[in-house]
Amino acid sequence: MAKLSFFLSYSRQESPFVDALLDVLEDNEHSVWVDYKKLTPGRPWLNQILAGIDAADIMLLVVSKSSMASSNVADEYKYALEKKKRILLVLFEAVPLPIELQTCEWVDFRSPFKQHYGKLIAQIEHPEEKQNAPQKGFKAPAIVWASFFISLIAILLSMPSWWTLYVPILLLPLPIQILTRDVNYYRVRFALLTLPVALFFSLFFFLSYPTFQTINLICSFSSLLISPVLLFQLSSKEMRVWGRPASSAPKFTNPYKPDVEDPEPIPFFIEYAREDKKYADALIQQLTQHKHPHVTDVEKAKVSFSLMSRYKNTTLIDPEKHILYPVIIQNTQVDDRRIQRIQWIDFRRGLRNMDSLALLLPRPMKMLEALGIAPIGRQEVYPRIIQMLDYYLSLLGFFSLSVWIPLWMEVGNEILQYSGFGIFVAINFVSTSVILTLIFFSRRALLNRQGQLASLWDLFWTTTLIGMIGLFQTTYIINAILIPLQKLETGVDMRGTTILFLPISFSIGFVLIIFVCLWNWRDLTRWFPYQGK
Repeated sequence: MAKLSFFLSYSRQESPFVDALLDVLEDNEHSVWVDYKKLTPGRPWLNQILAGIDAADIMLLVVSKSSMASSNVADEYKYALEKKKRILLVLFEAVPLPIELQTCEWVDFRSPFKQHYGKLIAQIEHPEEKQNAPQKGFKAPAIVWASFFISLIAILLSMPSWWTLYVPILLLPLPIQILTRDVNYYRVRFALLTLPVALFFSLFFFLSYPTFQTINLICSFSSLLISPVLLFQLSSKEMRVWGRPASSAPKFTNPYKPDVEDPEPIPFFIEYAREDKKYADALIQQLTQHKHPHVTDVEKAKVSFSLMSRYKNTTLIDPEKHILYPVIIQNTQVDDRRIQRIQWIDFRRGLRNMDSLALLLPRPMKMLEALGIAPIGRQEVYPRIIQMLDYYLSLLGFFSLSVWIPLWMEVGNEILQYSGFGIFVAINFVSTSVILTLIFFSRRALLNRQGQLASLWDLFWTTTLIGMIGLFQTTYIINAILIPLQKLETGVDMRGTTILFLPISFSIGFVLIIFVCLWNWRDLTRWFPYQGK
């Protein structure tokens, strides 16, 4: 096949699919114009886009609900029609089409990607007359259906742990979310990673119900297989292509290892919010170590970086006049249309590959290949230590509330007959409410990097206070209900042991988290906002 040039028109919601299509086209040595890889900073973008359409042999238009609702996509295909360019529809979803597109050539990519890439090439080489593109209907590749059925099995296995509340909340909608391309990968991963732990805790609950012990043991051991299998499926390239950006973690567009030892010095400028100073200082330190001079005037810089976070999600630098690279360090909504179309440098998982950034600064295209991602979607991405802290606090929150379900089932009558029932309810209501309130505000401050608790020491003392309140609450319930209950029984009564879930999970988790925090100390301390002037 002769080497052709393509222009890719699409919506941000299909960026994982576009990444895959771009990779396979470039692997076959075709020239592909896609905005986030071809737009050159410092030049007017509209002119570059129109020039990209003019130079292309074929426009590949990715059809989806989002793209058909996009004014940018409409402008692109209308211009291509004016220029009488060949337009080939790539069906990501079957949706109603504008009249001017209904007679265009098309290839259905709703089932296996690799299989239909061959059909795309065949259609390009030998155009085939066929009916208009389908505008409704549902198709999915085999891996989607496999993930759907495995998720149903995971739901069945998880039933003994439904008392935790978070397991059914996150897993019950999963099969439908898989089919509708709307999986929240970050949250589902939390549920699947902790499912074996939740089932293990459930064994203690079912000690009082010998009939269910065998079932629970089967579910617990089966989850050790099903959870990683489903997690592997959901994180696979095929599911990434199927889903929307939030359905998987982002990937670098084309990882590349630099072969440069002594790069040409490039004056650089960094635009950042005061709260992001620790990130900016680390970036400045790394770049200056490689002899790139840091300047404080954007007009004197050859390259500018703009750090994007909750504290700053726009830029004062004109990307059509300066070479600008947005650097995202935190999940945030970026509405600045001037920078939505260019490639980003993604440091949301922590400052990694900064050597590559410094070595490749004089070679911008190679730098973006090594570090760039498509413009951000709705992924929830954090440094690994922040993810672990979030999961830890979330587990404590759910356990502090959900532990009352098995406890009430086991000793509910004894609680109702307790002479100090009113005081018992008041103490536990206040204790649980305080724990949940502290966890809510701690998580919000941790993930948003904002609020009065958005500091390392505030997080430490708040978590310690949560543990102390949980220990007090557990001790009170044991003394008020469980010790008198043991005195009435002739044998060993295991009822009520579920109250130990909160202090056990807190203690084990706290020790592990301390070690992980020390191991990831730089990422942890850099994450919290700078408090100085």
